[in-house]
Amino acid sequence: MGRNLPGIALVAFLSGSIVFAQGVDTTQRATDWEEINFEFNQSVIVDGFPSMLRLADLLKQHSDYKVNITGHADQIGSARYNMRLSQKRADAVSQFLQKYGATAAQITAKGDGKSNPEAAGRGVNQRFLNRRVTLTVTAPDGTQIGDGTVTSAILDFIKTANGQLSKIDAIQGQIRDLENQLKTLQGDTGTIKQTTSAIQESTTAIKQDTGAIHNDTQDLVKRPSPLTAEQTTEIARAEATKAADYALTQSALRNRKYSLIGFNGGPTFGNGSIHGTGKQGNYSAEVYAHGLIPFGNGETPEQPGTHGIQIDGDWLYFHKNDSRADGRNEGLFDLGLVNRFNRIQVGAFAQFDYVSLNAYRGGTMLGNGVATVDYVMPRGIVGVFGSKGFRDYANLGTSMGSGTTFPAYLRLADQVGLHMAFSVGKHFSVEGSGAYVKRLTRGLDPEPAGTLKVSYDISDHLSVYVAGDHNPTFQNIRFGDRAVIGLEFGNWLRPNKYHDTEGVVPVSVPRPHYEIVGR
Repeated sequence: MGRNLPGIALVAFLSGSIVFAQGVDTTQRATDWEEINFEFNQSVIVDGFPSMLRLADLLKQHSDYKVNITGHADQIGSARYNMRLSQKRADAVSQFLQKYGATAAQITAKGDGKSNPEAAGRGVNQRFLNRRVTLTVTAPDGTQIGDGTVTSAILDFIKTANGQLSKIDAIQGQIRDLENQLKTLQGDTGTIKQTTSAIQESTTAIKQDTGAIHNDTQDLVKRPSPLTAEQTTEIARAEATKAADYALTQSALRNRKYSLIGFNGGPTFGNGSIHGTGKQGNYSAEVYAHGLIPFGNGETPEQPGTHGIQIDGDWLYFHKNDSRADGRNEGLFDLGLVNRFNRIQVGAFAQFDYVSLNAYRGGTMLGNGVATVDYVMPRGIVGVFGSKGFRDYANLGTSMGSGTTFPAYLRLADQVGLHMAFSVGKHFSVEGSGAYVKRLTRGLDPEPAGTLKVSYDISDHLSVYVAGDHNPTFQNIRFGDRAVIGLEFGNWLRPNKYHDTEGVVPVSVPRPHYEIVGR
């Protein structure tokens, strides 16, 4: 240790000066070893490496000594969270000591949370001092060595070991006294000489044993060679890389975002035209995108938050018949907040639908509020939904009659229903919904609307599907149906992955339904 005192004194002096200049008193001395502190909300070791290397070497040489490691946290955050964080810090120091010579049987690691701060106050420097670990060493007879600081743990350890050398030195003094007595007895009779010779032989054996013990003890307390600049740089680089990898991994896992893009197309069926006869169009096409952003109180790197924002965009196109102006375009947009409480997930969405019908001049915007309640299962979800319009009556325009205009309006219909999604085997999943939709035309009872979709996952990011819709959005006297085949890709959370997360999962938001009404 003596050869490193100038460097240690310089580090301690600079550390103490900086802390004192920033308004925090320090109890460190120029000869102290470097203490172990942590960055905010981290359990990655960034300093104290020479101290821990020295302590690991002492524990390796003295296998009958043990060390107690206690992790601490600053005052920011809940007691429960800080208790877990302080335990991780104690575990990190334990793993470092074991890596460089100590055994697991010699180490006890525990977290003490924020209950025993080193420095009072909530300033940046006080909190830095409180993000630490304390170390106490226990001798074989149960005596506790050190007051919790790294310096006292190392120096008192060495002092206790050196105490063994003092006892051996006392034995050597007694041996020297015996040698003097033997020299005095050398002038006595041959019998005494023979006895003295035997004593000398015994003394020689004792001296050899004592010398061996002395050499072994010196080896035990010998300070390891100081690290070279290259070794220090290599250790710092490895620890910095490990800390960076850990931070990037945590960031990626805690900030998961799910997205999906898809499109489909297919023929239409049934008599669901605007004028009450014919189809809604020869065929339909759809392009859509979904996004889910978890956030909030995720407690582990493997689990995102239990709150989330979901955004949906959808463009739905029905191609007009050759002989009729029955085509239409719809642009749907959903924005909502979802919250998960264990197995139950609830959602609230604002839904906007821009509708343009070829039979009328212009388009209009409708607004809808949607609420969902779902039960999340290991491989799927089932739930209920309901919608209520807040912009449920909008001017559509006039029809393109010959010489006469017919003003018309779109009216949004309320609905309630069920939806579900679940996986079948490794690659297949089934999604569907059914609803009763209020009719606005006088004398007509509520009518059903539904959709069914069967998907096959080609990979984690690509799937194909077939789907069918009954009464998709536009309700007239008669309804229409459509069948499509589609493709979708993205890092969307599939039903067979629901068992891998305790965070929010995607919600199937129902389409709005509307009718044409006159004045």
